[in-house]
Amino acid sequence: MHGFQEALALLLLTTFLSVVVRWIPVPPPITYALGGAACALLPHFPHFALNPDFFFLCFLPPLLFADGWLMPLREFAKAKRPIFLLAVGLVTCTTLVVGYAAHALIPQLPLAMAFALGAIISPTDAVAVSAVTERLKVPTRITTVLTGESLMNDATGLVAFKFALAAMALGTFSLQGALASFAVVAAGGLAVGLVVAFGVGKLRDLLIRTHNADSMIELTLSLLTPYAAYLAGEELEVSGVLAVVAAGLYSGWRDPVRMDAETRQTTWTVWSTVLFWLNGLAFTLLGLQFPHLLHNVEGEHSPLQLLGLVAVVSAAAILTRIVWFFPAGYLPFLLSKRVRETEKPPSWQALLVGGWAGMRGTVTLAAALSIPELLPNQRPWPERDLVIFLSFGLIAVTLLAQGTTLEWLIRKLGLRGDGLAEKEEHLARTVAVQAGLDRLRGLAGHALGRTETAALRVVIAEYEERLSELGSAGETQAKARTRLTAERRFRFAALEAERKAVDGLWKQDVIMDEVHRPLQALLDSEEAMLRAAHPTDEPLSL
Repeated sequence: MHGFQEALALLLLTTFLSVVVRWIPVPPPITYALGGAACALLPHFPHFALNPDFFFLCFLPPLLFADGWLMPLREFAKAKRPIFLLAVGLVTCTTLVVGYAAHALIPQLPLAMAFALGAIISPTDAVAVSAVTERLKVPTRITTVLTGESLMNDATGLVAFKFALAAMALGTFSLQGALASFAVVAAGGLAVGLVVAFGVGKLRDLLIRTHNADSMIELTLSLLTPYAAYLAGEELEVSGVLAVVAAGLYSGWRDPVRMDAETRQTTWTVWSTVLFWLNGLAFTLLGLQFPHLLHNVEGEHSPLQLLGLVAVVSAAAILTRIVWFFPAGYLPFLLSKRVRETEKPPSWQALLVGGWAGMRGTVTLAAALSIPELLPNQRPWPERDLVIFLSFGLIAVTLLAQGTTLEWLIRKLGLRGDGLAEKEEHLARTVAVQAGLDRLRGLAGHALGRTETAALRVVIAEYEERLSELGSAGETQAKARTRLTAERRFRFAALEAERKAVDGLWKQDVIMDEVHRPLQALLDSEEAMLRAAHPTDEPLSL
C-alpha cells in the first residue's frame, strides 16, 4: 500500500509540473527534473528508490515501440543510407570520442564505463526534434532522416551500452568477439520481435473473426506487445531492444489497416497518455534522485569541475555530430555514380540543421538510470553516479542550447518545406472522396424507399461539395484556402452552439444521461474530424 501511495504522489507531482511547463519558457524535461529536485529537498517528502532493471523494463520498451510504430516505412526505405550512417556510424563515433575524452579527463573512470557513457548519450530524441520540424514544415527528407535516425540509434546505442556494461562486469573486452556477438544478438532480436508482433497480430485477427474482440482487448494487446517482445528477446539471450524496435515497425505497418475506427481512436488516445506519463515520470524521478546524486559526485569533484566535465562531454558529443554530418552527406555522392544519378545532394543548410538537431531525451535518461548499483561481485559499480550526472548534464545542455535555437537556425538558413506531404494529402483526399462518391452513385441504382432516396441525395450532395472544394483548392490555392478555413471555423462555431444547447438541456434535466452522452460523443466526433482536416482552426467567437 505504501508503494502504491508513493506512485500516486509521483504521478500527481508529474501532472502538476506539466501545468507549470505551460507557464515558463523552459523545455519540459528540465522543468520536470528541477521540480523533482526541489521536492526532494522538502522535509518528509517520500524517497523514491529506483530499481535499475525495473526502470529499464518499465520505460524503454513502450518508448521504443512507439517510435517504431510511428516510423514511415516508405520514407525510411528511401533514406536508409543516411539513416544507417547516422544510426551505426555516428553512434559508434560518438561512443568512441566521448568515451576516450571522458576517460582522459577522469582517469579513475574505467574505459568500459566511459564507453558506456558514450553509448548512453548517442541516441537522439525524436520528440524534441519533431516538435520544431512539424511546426516549421521543413523538407520531408530532413524530417524522415532525423526520425529514422532517432529510432535506429536508440537501438544501436542501447545495444552498445549493454555490451559496454557486460565488458565492465566481466573485466575483459574483445573487439572481434563483440562484433560476432553483436551480429548474433541483433539478428536474433529482430527475428524475435517480428515473430512476437506477427503472433500478436494473428491473435487479434482471430479474436475479430470470432467476434470476441473489442477496442479494449485490442488496446491491451497493443500495450503488452513491447513488453512481450523485450522479455522474449532477453529470455532467448538476444537483443530485447531490437526485438521491441522490430515489433514496433511491424505493428506500425499492420495495425493502421487492420483496426477499426473506434480501436484506432482509443489506441491513439491511450498510447499518447502512456507516453506523456513515461516522458514526464522519467525526468521527475531523476530530479528526485538528484540531491543524492549530487552529494555523491561532489565528494570527488568540486562544482566547478563538474560543470567543466559536463561542458567537455557536451562539446565532444555536439561537435562530433556536426562534423560527422558533412562527410556523411557528401561522400556517397563523390564515391558512387549510382547515388549521383538517382539522388540530389543535400544542401549545406540541411546538413547544418541536421547536425544541430541532436537533442537528447528520455531514452538517454532511462539508459543512464538503468546502470546497476552493484557489480556481480557485489562491489559498487564504479562511477555510476558520475555517469548519470554527466548524462543529465548533456540532456540539459542540448535541450537548452539546441532545442531553443533550432527553430531560429532553420528560419535563419531559409529552409522551407518541399510541399510533398501537402501534395500527397491533397491527392489522397481527392481519390478517397471520389471513391466514396462513386459508391454512393452506384447505390442510387438500387430500389430504395422514398426516405432512403432523400437521405442518399443529401449525402451525395455533401460528397460532391467536398470534391468541388478539393478541386478548387488545387486550382486557386490562396483563395480556396481562405474560404475553406472560414467554412471550417463557422462549422466549429455551429458545433459549439449545438454542444451548449445539448448540455443545457441535460443540466435542466430535460434529457437523461443516456440521451446526453451519445449526442455529446457525436458532436465530439464531428469536431475531431474538423480538427483533423485543419488542426490550426479555432472556433469563432460569435
